Amino acid sequence: MPDRSIVELRDLTRRRKKLLSNPGAEKNRIQKVVEVANVKMGNVIGDVFGVSGQAIVSALMTGKDIKAEELAQMAKSKLRQKIPELTEALERHQMNDHHRWLIGQSVEHAVLLDRQLEELEKKIRQRLEPYREQYELLQTIPGIKEMTAASILAEVGPDMSPFPSARHLCAWAGICPGNNRSAGKSKHSHIKKGNKFLMAALAEAGWGAARTEGSIFQHKFRRWMKKLGKKKANVAVAHCLLTVVYAILKENRPYRTPDPKQMHHLERAKLIHYHSKRLRELGADEETIGNMVAKLMAEPEDTAPAEPKQTEPERIVKTSPGKVCRGALGFRARQTRPQKYSVLKDPAAKAAKPRPVPKNAKGTKTKKPRIE
Repeated sequence: MPDRSIVELRDLTRRRKKLLSNPGAEKNRIQKVVEVANVKMGNVIGDVFGVSGQAIVSALMTGKDIKAEELAQMAKSKLRQKIPELTEALERHQMNDHHRWLIGQSVEHAVLLDRQLEELEKKIRQRLEPYREQYELLQTIPGIKEMTAASILAEVGPDMSPFPSARHLCAWAGICPGNNRSAGKSKHSHIKKGNKFLMAALAEAGWGAARTEGSIFQHKFRRWMKKLGKKKANVAVAHCLLTVVYAILKENRPYRTPDPKQMHHLERAKLIHYHSKRLRELGADEETIGNMVAKLMAEPEDTAPAEPKQTEPERIVKTSPGKVCRGALGFRARQTRPQKYSVLKDPAAKAAKPRPVPKNAKGTKTKKPRIE
């Protein structure tokens, strides 16, 4: 049984998981009414409820006679490149009082749910303060973000002593391979039923890790996807992620990217073992196969002396809560995310060289754009 603080953190993360679907349902209702009113913004804007989309919907809610060109000029940033298409999508709209009343009902509910989610996330960050180190260590793993790390930490806890090994943790979570054997034969089986909240967090992290360029999880996902398919390959990646989570929390150190040369050597050894096994099944000479395997597995001798490896200081990814960006309708836009920065684990090893300031074509220093 976990500590009382972990139980309370678990209640908060599970409530957030349940609440996440409700604002999305209200947004879908708003977009349906907008489409019925012949406002085809969704064909041009990727996120109808971003800053630009909320501004246009808010202007339509006023009931004033505003031309389509004026509504299209409310677009921000890169969306201004699509002003002609946006103008065409907003022409001849049929928004009336009935549509505005329906949208107003959904907006009020969505704003309430959004405020509750914001307060809930603040409460989760407060509960995470005693476990700040473990929380930041989990975010060094590819695919694991802020709230995913909070969910995993709340479900498994920061102490790994109840689990003798990573396999015990995976079996407890229900993400281990199934066991369906009868008469000495292994049959097709699914993973067993376990912690659905932990499974959902690991599945979400698995998709993110599979999209991280150059990560070992992406390499494994692409290799397993050819045989198992995308969904089963994602479950296998989630199993690997939970194994890494166990090692990080057990050893209390950040995630380290494996050496590419070592990974290449391991993959080469697997291929040699597989093909040698196939040759034995086809009836090849055992002595010949043994000589070939020994020759292939022997590492080539380097004539040049090996350069000493420079050990880099370990880094931990920390997060600073970002500014809440709300649109004209009152709920948060999707673009707002917490800012990340990396810090050295050993304070004495901080680099003293300042970063060069980028210059434009005229040779003057460029200023950072303000975030409104």
